[in-house]
Amino acid sequence: MAPSLGRALRNGRWSSSTAESGDHGQPLLDLNEAALLETRSTGNNDSYSNNKGFQAGWSPSSPSSSSSSGPLDAICCYLDTTFLVSRRGSTISQEIQAGLVTWVTMSYIVVVNPMILSAADDDGSSPIPFHAACRATCYSAALACAFVGLVANLPFGLAAGMGLNSYLRYGIIGKLGMSPESALTCVFTQGVIFALLASSGIADKAQALLPGSLKSSITVAIGIFQAFVGFQLMGLVTKNDTTMVGLGDLAQPTLWLAMTSTILVAALFVRGVKGATIMGIAFTALASHMLGLQNARESSGPLSSDPLPSSEQGFFPLDFSCMSQDPQAFATAVLCMLFIVVFDTAGVQHGVGQQAGLLDSTGSLPGAKFAYLASALGTSVGAVMGTSPVIIHNESAAGVQEGGRTGLCALTTGLFFLVSPVLVPVIEFIPPQATAPCLVLVGALMMTPIRDIDFTNLRLALPAFLTICVTPLAYSISAGIFSGIATYVILDVVLRFAEVAEKAAQALMTASRQDEKICYEATLLREV
Repeated sequence: MAPSLGRALRNGRWSSSTAESGDHGQPLLDLNEAALLETRSTGNNDSYSNNKGFQAGWSPSSPSSSSSSGPLDAICCYLDTTFLVSRRGSTISQEIQAGLVTWVTMSYIVVVNPMILSAADDDGSSPIPFHAACRATCYSAALACAFVGLVANLPFGLAAGMGLNSYLRYGIIGKLGMSPESALTCVFTQGVIFALLASSGIADKAQALLPGSLKSSITVAIGIFQAFVGFQLMGLVTKNDTTMVGLGDLAQPTLWLAMTSTILVAALFVRGVKGATIMGIAFTALASHMLGLQNARESSGPLSSDPLPSSEQGFFPLDFSCMSQDPQAFATAVLCMLFIVVFDTAGVQHGVGQQAGLLDSTGSLPGAKFAYLASALGTSVGAVMGTSPVIIHNESAAGVQEGGRTGLCALTTGLFFLVSPVLVPVIEFIPPQATAPCLVLVGALMMTPIRDIDFTNLRLALPAFLTICVTPLAYSISAGIFSGIATYVILDVVLRFAEVAEKAAQALMTASRQDEKICYEATLLREV
């Protein structure tokens, strides 16, 4: 007799032999998993090949036992089979919990992104209304997360990217002087181009050309960047006019609360406690409000009070006339966003994929093309609704650390984003310093790939070093990745040119010596 769903989840395991045998139908994502499962069978990443998920838990041995199971058992069996949960050594409860952690860690974007996009002009008007931007942020994130979960079966959280939202508001609308409709047209065009690059495989092939050490440095760089953001949120690192950054005010209680939470969550991690991240966030949020500490996330009122951007459907009308009226500004905006999105998405998905142990023997991520397409889809739909480009967030690493390994984690995150517009008061209840500890700890755990970088070989060490250093110092993942790739390519070209020149010089010297030898022999013959 099969145990109940509650007991199976309490045991921390949920498995189904049918996920392996296929009795309940073939998984929807087998095509995306073929390369990954093949590498697991050859011995790469033995933690998956051990298939611990099948060693315990409920496993129906016959159709009769399966038919006697309750509806919850059938649903869990279907989810396990569809998302290959057990095959990746995870459980359904673990995936849902990881999805919740990802959403909580990313939830700041629901409030912060609309704040940036709705920043008032000199005349007091907002180019994009706050609540319209909030809806667009939530729904585009929900769509992108659902797509990457259902199609790519990857545990990624996607939403409007920080930095890109500032560039849209202050760079395109502010500096270039475009109207909101024209600026969102640039965002839409960028999403379409990115979709074409992803569908054709160009984006994937470009990433495959990078050496393994450079890819590992991207993971490390994202970890340091994430920890740096966490230090800022807790107040440990602040702006300094002389040294750019400096030590924060150690007398601030929010700093000590965040540090206490960091130690608490770290201890829970070491002890192997499930849900350590959520416990840490809940502890910090409750303690902050009980102590009466200031929360930077202030309420902006009910969403229903804000009129829709369009009188009928809530969509922003795109203005393609900017392509002909100011082609230079249009091309500049599109190319800049495309560059940032490509490098950000490629870097983060490789880094988080490596952390999750999902890379194959060649260092590639199965299903990466669909992760690119999820970003492009979310960007295009988000542009029509009124928000900036959608990317894979590095906060996805928090969900992976919590145990997320499949698309069920991303789907869970997407569902939370779907209901986020009505949860804005709850999100605002969570202070920024509550999510800081998990960012710092996940950043520390992402240092592991640094051991794969050969720092004795400057040809590989310098690009990796620049990637790691520039990313946090420039506060830009794309800038760090670009500096590393550009250095690697230029250094490789210079060294190859030097090698060719050296071989040419050696060939000339050899030919010269042969000529001298021939002349010498000819002289000897004449003397004889």
